[in-house]
Amino acid sequence: MESHFVVPRRLRDKPYELIEAANDWHYAMMNDLPRNEFYRSALRQLITPESFVLEIGAGSGLLSIIAASLGARRVVAIEANMHLANVARQIIHANGYGDRIHIINKMSTDVSPEELAQYGGRPTLLLSEILGTLLLGESALHYVADARRRLLGPGGAVVRRTKNPSPLALSGGPTSQRQGISLDYFNSLQDTTSMVFTKQYGFRFSSAAYTELAPRTPVLAIDFSADEVGVWGGESRTTLRATRAGTVHAVMASWEVYAGEADALCMATHPDATLGNFPRDMQWGQGLQLIEDTSVDGAKPVPFVVQEGELLTLVTRYSVDGVTLQFELLRGASSEE
Repeated sequence: MESHFVVPRRLRDKPYELIEAANDWHYAMMNDLPRNEFYRSALRQLITPESFVLEIGAGSGLLSIIAASLGARRVVAIEANMHLANVARQIIHANGYGDRIHIINKMSTDVSPEELAQYGGRPTLLLSEILGTLLLGESALHYVADARRRLLGPGGAVVRRTKNPSPLALSGGPTSQRQGISLDYFNSLQDTTSMVFTKQYGFRFSSAAYTELAPRTPVLAIDFSADEVGVWGGESRTTLRATRAGTVHAVMASWEVYAGEADALCMATHPDATLGNFPRDMQWGQGLQLIEDTSVDGAKPVPFVVQEGELLTLVTRYSVDGVTLQFELLRGASSEE
């Protein structure tokens, strides 16, 4: 920030990255009331007066407070960021739960079972909200699996068990002309290899016009109560059938998570699920990757034109850590199914 710009004294000792993160998605997350109710309902089904809840990624302390308000005997919330941990402590004390909720300012992978024992044994319930726009964008399974193995007590439960990313092929409009000037060749620089996030561009699919050319299809299911890091493998292939003719301009990625008895509770980032929920689009939104016909070489991206009923293969490639992924659309059905 420029030296002559005014910064309130309360912000001067805090890292810029923390202020950016808080204003980018923390406020949106806290204001996503259906999201908060999703966790409240899930916890209500699991918490008893004897529950010892362990939360990974305390943030503001909101979910820990919900757990304590539902009657949990003890809540320990782990938060790696020192400033966030201090803010969470203040919020917890202001709400009258300082005697039942304790903050540990560490990475969860650095916390030992012995450290938790001083709070009354082993946790009986593992809680986390470290979901990214993409499936594992914040390494959720890495931290949950570690805590599940080392910190959770025998027979302990995990809140929010499953998470399914569901890509959707869609049609929009390419850059070609602006005010009668042809800009077509600028598309030679178009990135069709990387995923971008709609929230980064202030774009809401829930209020935009687009055409679905293939049905929403799950490409991976994660069970946070059992799966280990690497369960996604290197790539997967899924067969799609075009539901109408058109040009596939992009593949959109969103997800849904389930909790509660018989997975009756669901929270999702699909555009139809975020309609009327501005905070959810601002904290997560959807992933978007532009598509071209990679079977044809050209100086510019070759449009991927499909016919109604045409069989297609969606290739999903995962990074080694599972944090990022890439889509490629091919013609014909997958031979792996």
